[in-house]
Parts: sequence; structure tokens; C-alpha cells
Amino acid sequence: MRTQMATEAGRTTAPSEDRALVGPNLLAVLDGVTAKPETGCAHGVGWFADQLAAELLRCAHLGPAPALAEAVRQTRELHGGGCDLEHPDSPSATVGLVQIKEDVLRYLVLGDATVVVDAKSELRVVSDTRTNRTAGADPADVEHALTGEIPLAEVRRVAILSDGAARAVDLFDLFDWRQALELMAANGPDDLIRKMRAVEKEDAKAVDWPRAKVSDDATVVYLER
Repeated sequence: MRTQMATEAGRTTAPSEDRALVGPNLLAVLDGVTAKPETGCAHGVGWFADQLAAELLRCAHLGPAPALAEAVRQTRELHGGGCDLEHPDSPSATVGLVQIKEDVLRYLVLGDATVVVDAKSELRVVSDTRTNRTAGADPADVEHALTGEIPLAEVRRVAILSDGAARAVDLFDLFDWRQALELMAANGPDDLIRKMRAVEKEDAKAVDWPRAKVSDDATVVYLER
């Protein structure tokens, strides 16, 4: 199996709040939710994304949902008593992850991350833009994640994208998901981000493609068997 990763901050003036994980049996993209002026927390979104990513790797021996729930629980402990984790805008992240274990590929999506699985019988695209749930301070939120599994023998390739990268398909319509996978297979996931950035620059005032962020952090993890 071959794994490639590409990530790029949405602005040159601020570090990316996306995180990508490539472990022995777990691949993931975490997208830190842009902080509001008041969060009740002494820590920034980047710190939270770093801690959640590290804990998720430590819990990779568990199934996708238990691993994420435990990672949220452990990250909560790292905050300390000075943070109001009941605040509705405390740091959080959307999560897309894939776990390969016992000849089965299992996936999980919480929030507007996207997991694309190209299997022999279907192309499965999983994202959730409706519930507004993210991985924050409450492990119970993981219960709202979209999950599923596919026999590994059926899987040809997989892509996990933050919403800032998925807009290449679901906002700009540069190509459909199958074409996006073909592009990544031929040129790597960084080419998808490069082509998307070109469109963002052409529409720098967000007129042709209205969007809240002219340019967002973009991260892709791509796996090919």
C-alpha cells in the first residue's frame, strides 16, 4: 500500500490548524474549528488539534469510534482546571479517519471532513455537513459520527480530506470524486490542492463561488492499494 499526504495553510499569515495522521493502521485528517473571540479556554485551536491527534494515535488499537472517544477524553484531561470546557465555543475539530484492521477497512467521519472510498462495487463518499457535531470536550459527541466498513479486498484507494480541500469538488466542481482520485493517483494529492488554489486566486473576492473563507486550510491523506 502507498500513502501520500499534502497539506497547505489557507493563509501565509497564520499556521494551518489542520492535522494529518499516518500510522501503522490508522489514517486521519483533523480540521481545527476556527476559534471564536471567546472560547473559555486558555489553549488555542492548534494546541487542541495537536493533542487530539497525538491521543488518537495512542488509541489506534481500538476501533474508530472508541479510539476517537478515548482521544477526546484524554485531551480533556490535558486542559487543566483553568479551562471552561462547557463553553459552547471551546476548541474542537472535525475528524475523518480510516482504520485498516483484520482485513477490513473501517471509516469514521465527524463533521464536514470527507472520506472517499473507491471500492470494486461502489464509490463511497462520506461527509456530514448537517449535524454540526465536532470532536471537542465531550466524548459523547462521537456517537453522532458516521461510520461504516468495507472488506479490504474490495478497496482500491481511499482519500481523506478536510473541507478546505474537498471544496475542489463540492464547491468549485473542478472534477467529480472519481476524477479527483484519478488525479491524485497520477500526480499526488498536492496537485489537487494546487489546482484548487489557482481557482481561489482567480476568484479572490469570492464572487463567482461565494464562500465564508476565500482560502481555507487544506489537507489530504491518500491511500492506494
